[in-house]
Amino acid sequence: MHDARQSALVRNTLLHMLCPPGEKVPYVLSLLTYHFTGMEEGLALLREAGKSKIRLEVFTEKILFRHFTKEHLAGESNHDAWYPSSSLTEDKMRMADCILIPVLSFSLAADLLRFNDQRDFVRIILQALLSGKKVAALPYGNDPFHKVFRSKELDRGSEYLKAELHKTLFQLKKLGVTLLRDRGGLASWLNDSGQTQSVITEADILSAAKAQKKLLIAEEHTIITPLARDAAKQYGIKISRQ
Repeated sequence: MHDARQSALVRNTLLHMLCPPGEKVPYVLSLLTYHFTGMEEGLALLREAGKSKIRLEVFTEKILFRHFTKEHLAGESNHDAWYPSSSLTEDKMRMADCILIPVLSFSLAADLLRFNDQRDFVRIILQALLSGKKVAALPYGNDPFHKVFRSKELDRGSEYLKAELHKTLFQLKKLGVTLLRDRGGLASWLNDSGQTQSVITEADILSAAKAQKKLLIAEEHTIITPLARDAAKQYGIKISRQ
């Protein structure tokens, strides 16, 4: 196992050393936890990530190794540089370009929405989001309408339960987490410059009015729809560009 792990470390080092001047190899932190709905899609995502020109390091939570050996995970993901979540540091987060969540468990989604920064993964994700770094997750583990649930006969719960689980995906998007529609979306996400234009709509203004806000801060290239401008004027809300 030592030799296999060394190969991943050597690959990351060579990518960094052999990168042409002026070109940067993205440094991606992958945060991997266990989920009873299945790990197959998440490990396949790591296999896909390994084909990209990135420096990838995978951090794991202890619960993962109650169910799998490190050798099994290395074989299924074609990646063998594994580190415990306790070794995640702010320096690691600052150096990283992207945070990748291959398996979105119920508890990870819930802790993130509760801002539970006592959990290492959640702290790093929140710091990354607040720093403007890209964070993406494969949402299958929290999507009760996905075939993953059907294949394991986990689609028989109440409609309320399924609706509540699915609602968390929308809430995560609002926090700034990109939800990858499939493994194929990984490459485009990694190559995305992050300069896509955001939009302020009438609904955003109505939400701000309901929250009794009088000021909205918009980034330089944010699009403000005509209906949003009208609503802002109606409710006395100022939209200020950074």
